[in-house]
Amino acid sequence: MRLTRGTDYGARGVIYLARQPTNAVTLVGDIAREEGVPESYLAKIFQDLAKGGILRSHRGAKGGFSLARPADEITLREIVESVEGPIALSRCLAPFESCERQDTCALYQVLRQAQEQLLATLGGVTLQEMAVREGELLQAGGA
Repeated sequence: MRLTRGTDYGARGVIYLARQPTNAVTLVGDIAREEGVPESYLAKIFQDLAKGGILRSHRGAKGGFSLARPADEITLREIVESVEGPIALSRCLAPFESCERQDTCALYQVLRQAQEQLLATLGGVTLQEMAVREGELLQAGGA
């Protein structure tokens, strides 16, 4: 499994927003420039994140994006699934799919365990934790 570039850009943009003052509205162009990503692509990704309840879109002269919820209430899993859709390591593990061999298939059992661990890891880290970690890394790199 490999996450798309869209997920990478989206996560980087959301982490950037989490590092801004609470309720700050930021232009997508400013985020794209700071993160070194294409503005038009980031704008599309941010629309998906807004539909997923991660971001809030603000229109008008002071328009831009802000977090829809506090950063400590948003998980990396939510960010990934807002861009990628439900995470499944195999077709037989995808939501709304069923596998008639799941009780007798060794591969299914191993992939299910791996997927559960991946989902737990992604769901166990908040946007706030990532923003703090990135701030520390940036400070260490600039010291």
